[in-house]
Amino acid sequence: MIWLAGAVTHGNARGVLWLIAITVDLVVSRRNWPVPGMRRPSISPWGMANSRHLPERHEQLLLIALGETVVSIGLTYAHHPATLPATTALTITFLSAVLMWKIYYYRAGQLLADAVAMSSNRAAAGRVAGAAHLLLVLGIIAAAAGSEVVLARPDGRSHPAWLAVILGGPALFLIGRIRLEQVVFNRIATRRLVGIAALVLLAPPLSFAPPLFAAIAAAVVLLGVALADARRRVGRPPEPPSPSM
Repeated sequence: MIWLAGAVTHGNARGVLWLIAITVDLVVSRRNWPVPGMRRPSISPWGMANSRHLPERHEQLLLIALGETVVSIGLTYAHHPATLPATTALTITFLSAVLMWKIYYYRAGQLLADAVAMSSNRAAAGRVAGAAHLLLVLGIIAAAAGSEVVLARPDGRSHPAWLAVILGGPALFLIGRIRLEQVVFNRIATRRLVGIAALVLLAPPLSFAPPLFAAIAAAVVLLGVALADARRRVGRPPEPPSPSM
């Protein structure tokens, strides 16, 4: 009901309602979605008879979010003059979407189903993977909102709220990706932590620069993470999953 209420409202009220809905979903998912007046099921809703079902749905959800980002910014671009800053913003948005897909899919996203199948606790693995994908999608949505800002106001000084979505979206995406890697490989990837740190450290100086510069900086950080992934793969055999649970 909270999601529907947000869908029929506008402006800041929609953002507040959807933020509440996300919080409620996160809290109740930790308690296996209890229903008042009903006994809690003995089998966790995160339990999977088929280890590939949920990972495939997660992957599809991520693709939809990335696709909607490109479509949204493309429609916005069509209603603005085709200036050089606007065209650059469109190009950066598409490049960032490609890089986020590449970062997601590199090994952990590719092997999630296999890791779930090998897990000794599929319900726990499914729950953590679901939370990780929620962070990934929220990061993509925030980055898309940042792209809208860049396209509408590419010049001038950046406001803190604009930087929060332009740089915070990719940072939130990388946090979700770190959580996913913990599920699949039981480790924390240092190169993603470096990427998050770079986004945080870039925020203060970029507050004096146009929003377009912030979008370019975020894309460069994502490119660096993707290149670090590619470098790690060179000369090594494909790494098998080693689930943490």
